[in-house]
Amino acid sequence: MALNKLLTITLLCITCTALRILPAAAFSSISTPHTAHKARISSLLMMSADVESETTIADIEEITTFASKNGVDLKFTTNPTRGYRGVAVSKDDPENILGYIEGFIRPAGKVLHADKMEIFKSALYSARRENDSFTGGGTYLGPGLLIAFVCLLHGIENGCQTIEFLAIDDAEFQHKRLIRYYKTAGFEEVRYVGEELKDIPDRLVWGGCGTLMTNDIEQVLQKWTRIIRGANRRMERENNE
Repeated sequence: MALNKLLTITLLCITCTALRILPAAAFSSISTPHTAHKARISSLLMMSADVESETTIADIEEITTFASKNGVDLKFTTNPTRGYRGVAVSKDDPENILGYIEGFIRPAGKVLHADKMEIFKSALYSARRENDSFTGGGTYLGPGLLIAFVCLLHGIENGCQTIEFLAIDDAEFQHKRLIRYYKTAGFEEVRYVGEELKDIPDRLVWGGCGTLMTNDIEQVLQKWTRIIRGANRRMERENNE
């Protein structure tokens, strides 16, 4: 008898604790046991979906669909020397190249080498003039994120674990802006490649001076996936209003 009473008290404590951790918004204004139970299940399903959204990486179909919704078409090509090239063009004008990234997979090691990256401001302005609804890629990182996403997916498919590139230092002000942009995008500084003797090997690889940056590819893609899916949810809410 005492054991049954103890078990009953324990179960009541667990139930109360579980109910306390649910947000108030999970319950309707009429909190009957049935509606509360349904609300709890709904809340748990939403939490599960959010967790999946946080941990999974968007695939090529999701990225190209998102890009298309935001006025950008993506193109990607490779060559026999392990080189790759990703290009973003205006959906309304395929001849209007918004930007590109090109590089190669290093023969030794699991590194995706990004050699050239460029976004053309004049092309973005032109796309906006042609279409007032053009959003510049749908996120605050612009079409560069979309191009890079496709390139990094290519890296993963070929066994790459990290990406490396040089933020070129052509002018001090512009260089600082590049560093801020890449840090916001999820990359980390490695070191500055300058004009000293110790920097000669790096300059031979990268062809100039600047800040060497890198990060784990999957980590970057997870961050970008959250950004893209968040932007997509906002678009859906705005369309439903």
